[in-house]
Amino acid sequence: MLSIAICDDEKRFCDILIKQLVSIMNKLGETYTIHCYNSTLDFQRSELDFDIIFIDIQMPTVNGIDFANMLRKSGINSPLIFITAFSEYVFEAFEVEAIDYLCKPVDSLKLERAVIRAIGKAKNFREKSLVIQTLNCSRYIKVNSIFFCEVINRKIYIHTADEVIDYYGKIKELKSQLDNRFYSCHRSYLVNLNYLKSYSNGQAILENGDSVPVSRLKQKEFMEVMLRYLKDDKNL
Repeated sequence: MLSIAICDDEKRFCDILIKQLVSIMNKLGETYTIHCYNSTLDFQRSELDFDIIFIDIQMPTVNGIDFANMLRKSGINSPLIFITAFSEYVFEAFEVEAIDYLCKPVDSLKLERAVIRAIGKAKNFREKSLVIQTLNCSRYIKVNSIFFCEVINRKIYIHTADEVIDYYGKIKELKSQLDNRFYSCHRSYLVNLNYLKSYSNGQAILENGDSVPVSRLKQKEFMEVMLRYLKDDKNL
């Protein structure tokens, strides 16, 4: 089931968009839930995970672009679709990797095309999960939510946007389960290049403010990997 969020301060527009989405999702044969929030604060209070997020640009307190940046920095990589009455923010919207930028009133065909792209991306994110065995249960962790991993005394700590999950294991085995977004910058660390913000004095600084050490032997290689990754627009 796909979970969809709409963040727009116009209740009337939310109702119209919900009707359009219901028609599209039923046509596509998808199961779904739709949640509507009239402020960014209400959205944050929900503490729900959404597969697709619609955001209005002009919002009270925090505008849609700034809010989208907040979501990205917190590790939320869900597909974003901006819907607005203003066309001048289109470039800022794509800087936060938005799927589409639609102007009100929304054309149903353009909306359907955007939704189809968003569904494909959302399902791709969902499929990439890491399964680990803790002392009490098996855990499924979304790979795109992981900032970095470290091993301390035979115990692995997986740092995500929301929590730190620990279990007994080997860092080499963990690396084999992850994709090439994760770089072994130190014998005890794996860092997600998607969240790399900067590098200085042997420390990789991540978007959530954490820093990860880069071993002296890996520093030259890490710089090359980082530059190549950024050049390829984070599509290694």
